[in-house]
Amino acid sequence: MGGSTTQNLASVVGAATGIGTHLVFYRVGEWDLKAPSILLTYTILGVAAIACDRTHVLDGTLVTVASFPRGWAVRLVLAHIAGVYTSMILYRTWFHRLKAFPGPFLARISNFYVSYLSARRLHLYEETERLHREYGDYVRLGPTELSITNPEAVVALYGPQAQLSKGPWYHVLHPRVSLQTERDPKTHARRRKVWDQGLSSKSLRNYEDRVAKYTAQLISAVDRSVGTGLDMSRWFNYYSFDVMGDMAFGKSFQMLVNGQDTYFLTALHADMTSIGLFGHLTWLFPFFKVIPGLNAQYLRFWEFLSKQVQERMGNEPAVPDVFSWILKDYNEGPKTVQDQLNLHGDSYLIVVAGSDTTGATLAIIFFYLALNPTLVQQLQADLDALPDFTHSTLAKLDLLKGIIKEALRLHPAVPSGTQRVTPPEGVQVGDGVYIPGDVIVQCPLQTVFRDERNFARPTEFLPSRWTTEQHLVKNKAVYIPFNAGRYSCAGKQFAMMELRVVTAELIRRYNVTLAPGMSKEAFYDGLRDTFTLVTPPLPLVFTRRDKAGGV
Repeated sequence: MGGSTTQNLASVVGAATGIGTHLVFYRVGEWDLKAPSILLTYTILGVAAIACDRTHVLDGTLVTVASFPRGWAVRLVLAHIAGVYTSMILYRTWFHRLKAFPGPFLARISNFYVSYLSARRLHLYEETERLHREYGDYVRLGPTELSITNPEAVVALYGPQAQLSKGPWYHVLHPRVSLQTERDPKTHARRRKVWDQGLSSKSLRNYEDRVAKYTAQLISAVDRSVGTGLDMSRWFNYYSFDVMGDMAFGKSFQMLVNGQDTYFLTALHADMTSIGLFGHLTWLFPFFKVIPGLNAQYLRFWEFLSKQVQERMGNEPAVPDVFSWILKDYNEGPKTVQDQLNLHGDSYLIVVAGSDTTGATLAIIFFYLALNPTLVQQLQADLDALPDFTHSTLAKLDLLKGIIKEALRLHPAVPSGTQRVTPPEGVQVGDGVYIPGDVIVQCPLQTVFRDERNFARPTEFLPSRWTTEQHLVKNKAVYIPFNAGRYSCAGKQFAMMELRVVTAELIRRYNVTLAPGMSKEAFYDGLRDTFTLVTPPLPLVFTRRDKAGGV
């Protein structure tokens, strides 16, 4: 057989096997966690092909190999890879089950498109909102991903009766599996019961002293800077991390006392930035974890966290914290290697879920209070009339409740929403739209919460919409800042306790304004979507009240 003919045959066979591999294997299921193994396999095949091409001329006894011309093996492998990608692009562009849904052309081909949108300014919520204005309620944001803003879809996809599962994004901590990243519904339900015990109403009463302790430390920091600009984004972060460090590890990070970042805070924020940049390219995360040098910070972080867990396991606090319940469940179980990894994942979740979200929301609340002095005066009057500042008393204060709910509406802690996967049979949305099976769906909460169909005057900060002007809420069912259904936030009530206590204790003592030079535009522009919302520096000026409720 001639050399040219053989090489052409190698190209045809390679391309055919590549197309077949995509259609039979890669097109079905999830391959993100296998990405390093796939790359290694193709690397080995490539090296073997080069070696094969080089060795057939060295030994004349290898007749069957020598009968092939130089270059055939490399051509076979390259054609196979080209076949995989050609088939993938054509399938995603013209034959995919989402072909009927509109969206940018490049989004059909690769998740690199949505990753590019996110990387531009980490304002994915704005980019997605722009796409929805252009294409409507359903936007194909990636090859197998839909972004949906139809109001009826929120309940269908996230409500108590929804049968959707968590998407591949939830492998982000692999091999560790926290409650949040647990994808198996039955296992999640079992683990959720433990968390619900640790965050029950009875348990919350035991945590009030901890919240009061760190609130007092925050007030001391503010009091030292009365009359001057103080970056409250930073100090609210210190507060929330110190509280959750105590709840997870039985000790504070001491940031409120020292006024400095700690390793955990800086490492976590770097990690969350990576998630914001590459959250739609989840197949990249395994590479960050296994490639020597590239995984140095990853290994260091988990070694640090493992040490904190080990110390906490040997020092049970007098008053149980959230981790007490999780540790009790762990000690009563089989204690496999995976169980230990999951214990570390849950300790990570306690700090992360309760820190970045709470700190950012406090910054949002005080940003809007600084812009609304009349609202501050109304809240101060309500606070002055209270007999005490216990959690149960503050929970009954309608204006405070409205302020917090409105802050979470305009700037939800997870602005782009959470990822779900439709069941194999697909799902019918209330407006008659059928979404095929095994499709990643996501409702961008910030866009949904600012939709005129759901809220009148949607871009205005109006706490009264939750109190005296409830007609401004057109569709309360879509308001799920803490998620909904079986995957709703387990720590919602604890977070609300922190938000109420900190807001009340600061506002009853101080008036608050934006520091000179700080503008609304600068604050909005500095917000970042890293799965959780990150607020920019927020310099505020606190001044003592003439009357501070007896304080």
